[in-house]
Amino acid sequence: MFFLSVVITLIFVISIGVIASGKKIDEEGYSLAGRRASPFAVSGILLGALVGGASTVGTAEMAYVYGLSAWWFTLGGGIGCLLLALFIAEPLRKSKVTTLAQFLSNHYGLRMSRLAVVGSALGTLMAVVAQFLASSALLSAIVPLPSWALSLLVAFLILLFIYSGGTKSYSAIGQTKLILLYITLIACGVVAYGMGHTPWALIRELPRFPYFSLFARGILKESNACLSLIVGTLGTQIYAQAILSASNESTAKKGALLSAILMPPIGLLGIWIGLALRREGVIIEPSQALPYFLYNYFPKVFSGVAWATLFITSLGTAAGLSLGVATTVSYDLFVSFKKNTSSRVSLLVNRLSLLAVILIAFIASLKAAGSFILQWSYLSMGLRGAGVFVPLLATVLYRGLSPSMAFASGAVGIGTACLWPLLKLPGEGILMGVFFSALLMLFDILQRGRIKEKASL
Repeated sequence: MFFLSVVITLIFVISIGVIASGKKIDEEGYSLAGRRASPFAVSGILLGALVGGASTVGTAEMAYVYGLSAWWFTLGGGIGCLLLALFIAEPLRKSKVTTLAQFLSNHYGLRMSRLAVVGSALGTLMAVVAQFLASSALLSAIVPLPSWALSLLVAFLILLFIYSGGTKSYSAIGQTKLILLYITLIACGVVAYGMGHTPWALIRELPRFPYFSLFARGILKESNACLSLIVGTLGTQIYAQAILSASNESTAKKGALLSAILMPPIGLLGIWIGLALRREGVIIEPSQALPYFLYNYFPKVFSGVAWATLFITSLGTAAGLSLGVATTVSYDLFVSFKKNTSSRVSLLVNRLSLLAVILIAFIASLKAAGSFILQWSYLSMGLRGAGVFVPLLATVLYRGLSPSMAFASGAVGIGTACLWPLLKLPGEGILMGVFFSALLMLFDILQRGRIKEKASL
C-alpha cells in the first residue's frame, strides 16, 4: 500500500504539470508562463523553488541536531520574499526584461550582467546538489540501491519534471505540492502532539541550549545563514522569473507577499518533527529524521502520499533552480554573444543548458554525500546574492552606482564570499562579502556627492 500510494501521488502531481503546460510552448511561455500568472501561480513558482529538500528534510535534519536554529532557512526566505514584494517587484516589472542579469545590464553594463550570471551559476549548482542530497536521503529509506544509482534516478526525474512544460508546468506543480506539503507537515504536527510531544513538553524536557536557541551554532554563523537567504532570494533568477511571469505589478506583489506568509511556518513544523524524535530518544542518521517519522508513525497509505509529496518538493525545487540558471545562460551568455537568435534555437540552448546543470550537480552530489543539506543551501543562497545584492539595492533605493564601481562592488562581494572559507579566515564569508560590497557602494555615493557639490559651487 505504501508503494502504491507513492506511485499514484507522483503520477497525479506530474500529470497536473503536463496538463497545465498545454500543447504548444513558445520561448516566453516556457520561461515566463506567458506573463499571465496569478498571485497563486507567482507564489507557486516562488515557493516551488524556495521550499524544497532544505526546507523540509534539511530543516528536520538540522533541528534533530541543533533545534530551533534550523528555522533560519525558511525564516530568512520569508523575509526575502517580503523585500521582493516591497522593493524589487515594481522596478523589475517596469524594466520589461526576462532575466535579473538583463535588469542589471540595463543599469550597469554587460560586465555586471555576466558577473551576475557567474554568481547565479555557482550558487544554483550548489542548491541543486542540496536537493540531490535530500532526494537521495528520501529514496534511500525505501529503495535498496547504491547511492550513485539513487542520484542517477533523481537526475532523470528532475529532467522529466521540468521538460514537461517549463515554468507554466512548474507553477501548477508548485501550487499542488504546497497544498500537499502543508497537509503533510500539519499532519506530522498532529501526530507528534498526539504522541505527547507538545511544544510545552519539548520546552520542558529538552535542554534550552542548543535546542531552543536561534543562535545555537553561534551568532555570526546564524546571522550569516539568515543573510544568505535574504540576498539569495533577491538575487536569484528563478525568483525574478516568478515576479516577471505575473500578469501585472499588483499580482506580482501579492504573490511575493503570500510566499512571505506561507514559508516560515513550514520550517517550524519541520523543527517540531526533529525535536519530537530527539525527545522520543530515537537514534538515527540526522538526514533520515523526516523520512523515519513518516514511515514509522503513519498508516502506510498516508505515509506513501506524504513521502511522495516530500520527494516531489525536492525534485521541484531542483527543477526550478536549474531552469533559472539555464534561462540565464541562454539569454545572458548565448544570446549576448550570438545576436538575432531565433526563438527555437534559444529554447534549445535553454534545454541543453538545463541538461548540463543537472549532470554537473549529479557528479558533485556523489562527492558531497553525508554533509548537512542546509549547509549547502546556505552557501548556495549566499553565493547567488553576494555579487548582486548591493548593486541591486543601490538601483532600486538610490540612483544607482557608477558602472565601474557597481562591478567592483559585486566582484568584491562574490570574491570575498568564495575565498573567505577557502582561506579559513575568521568570521563568515557571506557576511564579510556583503559588508565589503556595501563599503564600496557607500564610498561611491559619497564620492559622487562631493563631485556634485563641487560642480554646484
